[in-house]
Order: sequence, then structure tokens, then C-alpha cells
Amino acid sequence: MPETAILDWLIGRSEELESELFGQFENCSFSGDNKSMAILAMCEIALEHATSLRELIRIGLPTSAMGLLRLQYEAVVRAIWVLYAAPDGLIAKLVAPLTPESAQIASNALPSFSNMLKEIEQKGPPGAHRHLSEFRDYSWRPLNSIVHSGIHAVSRQKEGYPVDHLARTIMQSNNLVHMSAVALACQSSDGALATTVAALHTKYADCLQLKSP
Repeated sequence: MPETAILDWLIGRSEELESELFGQFENCSFSGDNKSMAILAMCEIALEHATSLRELIRIGLPTSAMGLLRLQYEAVVRAIWVLYAAPDGLIAKLVAPLTPESAQIASNALPSFSNMLKEIEQKGPPGAHRHLSEFRDYSWRPLNSIVHSGIHAVSRQKEGYPVDHLARTIMQSNNLVHMSAVALACQSSDGALATTVAALHTKYADCLQLKSP
């Protein structure tokens, strides 16, 4: 299969995954409390980044796509932190009406990214923390370098991105899409939905990165 065809197939398969995952929520309801609003917002943000990442790779703009992978990861970490670890008072600050004052309060009050991961480890399911930690261990520094136009960005701009690197990026993004859907299901009114959504990883194993690189 030609290299471009590999990416086209993977992008199409990723769109099928996304469609089936979030199709599960058509008849699902959420409460209007601050926790639900925050998780919904974070998962929608993560999904927007995933969609944009695929489109950027499709049209040949991979460096910008790499930056979006890091943003998607951060949105998913925050969604899972809100789901399992965030106290109500901090969640209220996160969803407060946006003003210069509320923005400063939220910035001062919210824990650092590293502390969010520690709190997920302490209060969330082991699987969620393991996947998020593995992503950070393998991908955080290269993605930071790309976001800040460091050596990874300069090198890739000169030499290009191998197809297997782009494919792995899409698959990592799909992992995060799946985690977003599971988090959303856990906050829904349907007690069985999380199990159904989580089980879809088997059907779509061909477009997920199920082992560390």
C-alpha cells in the first residue's frame, strides 16, 4: 500500500472510531452541575484537537498537528482530573464566567499539570493513570520541543516526517479520543455506558496504539 494510502486509510478508520464512540451518547443525558459542565467542555476541546490534527496531517501540515497532540493530551488529563480528583471548589473556579478576575483566580488555584497527574494516580483508576503517564514519558519532551520550535521542530522541518511517525501520532490521538469518551461515559446518567465505550478499543485496535512506542 502506498504511504499516502496508509495515512488515508488510518484517518478514515479514525473517523469511524470517533463516530461510533460519540454515537453512543445520542440518547444520553448529563446533569447541569459544574463537574459535568467541566468534563463536557474538556472532552469537546480534546475532540476538536483530534479532528484538527487529522485534517492538518491530511493537508500536509504535520508540525502544527504535533502541537495539537499535546493540547489534546492536556485537555484529556484535565477532564480525567475533574472526573476523579478535583474538589468542587476548584471545579467551580474552572467553570466560572470569564472575567480578568476569574481567570486570575483559576490560574492561581488550579494545581500544576504534574500535580494533576499525581492526584489522578491517587484517586483515579490505575489504567487511566498508566496510559497518561506513558504518554508523558514517551511524548512530552518531543512535543514540547515542537511547540516551542526547538530541535525536534527544526529537524523535522528540514528532513520531513516519516509516515510511521505520522501514523503513530494519529494512533496516539485516537487513544486520547477513546479516553475522552470513557471519561464522558463515566459522568453520564447511563451506568452501563462506560463499559460499552471502553470495550470498543478491541474493535478498533487497528487504529489505536495499544503498546508503548
